[in-house]
Amino acid sequence: MRILIDKELGILPLWNVNGTSLYFEVYGRGTPLIFIHGFGLTHEMFGPQIEFFKRSCKIVLVDLRGNGQSGKLMVPNDSIIETQCEDLSILLAYLGIKRAVLVGVSYGGVLAQKFSQLFPDQVSAIIISDSFSKNVMTTIPGKMLYAITAVGWLSYYLPGEFFIRSLKIMYYRWDLAYRAIRKGILEKRSRELHKQRIAVSRIDYTHFLPLIEVPVLCIVGANTLTGVRHMKETAKLLANVRFEVIEDSYDPSNLCQPQRFNESVQHFLEENHLIETNGLIQRYS
Repeated sequence: MRILIDKELGILPLWNVNGTSLYFEVYGRGTPLIFIHGFGLTHEMFGPQIEFFKRSCKIVLVDLRGNGQSGKLMVPNDSIIETQCEDLSILLAYLGIKRAVLVGVSYGGVLAQKFSQLFPDQVSAIIISDSFSKNVMTTIPGKMLYAITAVGWLSYYLPGEFFIRSLKIMYYRWDLAYRAIRKGILEKRSRELHKQRIAVSRIDYTHFLPLIEVPVLCIVGANTLTGVRHMKETAKLLANVRFEVIEDSYDPSNLCQPQRFNESVQHFLEENHLIETNGLIQRYS
C-alpha cells in the first residue's frame, strides 16, 4: 500500500481508527480545509484543489472507510454515515485541528451536513457541492425508484468496463472528471459501494439544516437540472448561505470546472474572513 508523507508536517496516514484503518494525506499550513470525496471515488478527486490551496491552507484529504485505501465498511447500513462522520472527527482531533472548513462533493456533501449536526464545534464553515439534503427515495416516486434500484443491485458487481462507454459519452466535455470517475468504476469496491448507496438513499436532513449557524456555500453544476433543484432546496433551508451555479459543469463540479470551483471557494473563504483578501491565510487551529 502506498504511504505518502507530508514532508513539511511529517504526518503519516493513521491506521486503526474507530475500528478500521483510515487513509489520509495532509498538505500545507493555514486554515484547515478537509475535503470529503464523492460516491465511489477517493481523495484523488481533489487534485486540482491541492494545487490551488496548498500554498495557503492546511489541506486534509481522506478516503472514507469502505473507499480507496481505507479499511472495510463493517457497520450496519443505517449507521454508515454517522460512523464515517465519527472517523473524520477522530482524524481532526488526531491532527490537532479544533475547527475546519468542510468541503464535501456529492456524497461528501451529505457527510458534511451530517458532520455539522453531530460535531458542530469542529466546524468553521461548510462547502457543499452537487449534493442534496433529502434523498428522492423518501418520496413516493422515489420509493418506487428505490425498488427498481434494489432489484438492480447486481449492477454494482458488473465489470467496470460495462459502464465506460456511456460514461465517456456523458462526460465527453469534461475529461478530468471522466478520468476520475472511470478510475473509480474500474477500481470499485462493489459490496461497500452498494451499502453506501442504501445508506444515502434514506437520508432526510431538512429538520436540522435551519439550525446550522456557520456560513455555508452551496455550489452546483448547471448541466444537471435535478442537481440544481436539489441544491436550491438545500440552500433555502440554511440561514447563512451563498448559492452559486457553475455554468458548463456537471457533477462533480470541482473536476468539470476546477478553476471556477476553486475561485468560488476562495471568494467564500475571503468573504467570511477565513482567509485574508490578499490571499494570506489567517492562522488558527
